[in-house]
Amino acid sequence: MQGAPCRRIFRPPRFRQRQLAAETASMYLKTPKRYQRGQRRSIISLRWLWLWLLTPAVVLGGIYLYNNRDAYIPHVESIMSDVVDQAQDSMATVTAPTPLPTENPTTQLAAADSAWIRGAIEEAVNIYEDVTQAVPNSVGAHYRLTLGLIMNGELEAALAAAERTITADPYDPNAWAIRSMALDWNGRYGEAVGSAQRAIELAGQDNPEAAARAQAFLAEAYYDLGQYDRAISTVNRAIETNPDSYEALRNRALIVQNTQFDFAAAMQDIEAAYALAPNLPYITIDLAALEYRETNTDEAIALLTEVLDLNPRNVSALQWMGSLYLNTIGDTNQALDYLNRCVEADPTSIICHYALGRAQVRGELYSAAADSFTKAIDLGSTNPYHYWWAGRAQVLLGSCPAATNYLQTGYLIAQENEDEALIGDYEDQMRSCGLLSAVEVTEEPEATEEAG
Repeated sequence: MQGAPCRRIFRPPRFRQRQLAAETASMYLKTPKRYQRGQRRSIISLRWLWLWLLTPAVVLGGIYLYNNRDAYIPHVESIMSDVVDQAQDSMATVTAPTPLPTENPTTQLAAADSAWIRGAIEEAVNIYEDVTQAVPNSVGAHYRLTLGLIMNGELEAALAAAERTITADPYDPNAWAIRSMALDWNGRYGEAVGSAQRAIELAGQDNPEAAARAQAFLAEAYYDLGQYDRAISTVNRAIETNPDSYEALRNRALIVQNTQFDFAAAMQDIEAAYALAPNLPYITIDLAALEYRETNTDEAIALLTEVLDLNPRNVSALQWMGSLYLNTIGDTNQALDYLNRCVEADPTSIICHYALGRAQVRGELYSAAADSFTKAIDLGSTNPYHYWWAGRAQVLLGSCPAATNYLQTGYLIAQENEDEALIGDYEDQMRSCGLLSAVEVTEEPEATEEAG
């Protein structure tokens, strides 16, 4: 017998939903807390109590500060100023531009050294002036800057650079040696001697190159002091210490040609110096000057052109070239060109103004010549030839009264120097203006006083 089928009890869906909702709600029901007995609320409120206590204190403190405000205002202002400064610093830091990377001086040093080796000293000096700020302890860079400024005729700047060279390393003999040269070329011969002796002391026996350099500069200072025997013995000792010292060879040439008048020996020394240092203009110019004296005009022009091609503002080369074209070649226009450039390169150069005046007289530019000679004297010249030409230019302009002061002053200087040829030239010029008797009258009372 077949069993009866199993019956499944059917619950409608809505009923099931209500059942699930009821079950879910029962899960989140919380039993309420039992009532717990607490403290009764106080009659006095703590907030009001603090208010009544603090209010009088604040009021009294405010009154005190107001009555003593003069004592506290500076402190408050100082605090506020500090706050403002800190705020400004913070803003400046926030808005400051990104710093540029520091340039490596190696490239500049290499460029300066390259220009120096080529003989482009003006270019090298311009670079050294910048790069020495980045390498303040480089004696080599400061040394070349100082020597370059000397050769360019910038003597005061050279002396300042020499002091910085010593600052770079006070125990480097080369620093004291180049300072000696800078002092000597600035006319401070006694100080130059002391600086050179300090360099020799620092060089000792272990640095013959530096010792010879210092001895060479010491010899030049002795020469300028008029101590010729000491100068020649010192420079000879320098060459014995270092036969390849171009400084010593150059300075011995200078000394022997002007004290012993041995121009052949001087030529031999200066040629040897030029072979060792053909890139240094002052040695090249000295060689050109000796060639000029020996009437080797083409050689002198070639050497001076060599300097000016690389150093177009070299005052010494411009002056020599102008004088050579004026006195040897006879090309006044070319001479005027070089000498005008000389004055433009260094408006304080006495020799440039004087040489330009001579060229202007040759070109019959008498008014311009008078200005040039006057400028040379105003710059401090005490050379009697400069005074003679200043007077001569005024005479050529037809103004003996304007010439009087120059001729009388220069005539006395020529007498002090016992330059007989120049004294005769002065007397001839003064006679033409009727001035000679006036000079003689002014001298007689002085002679009478001395006799009395």
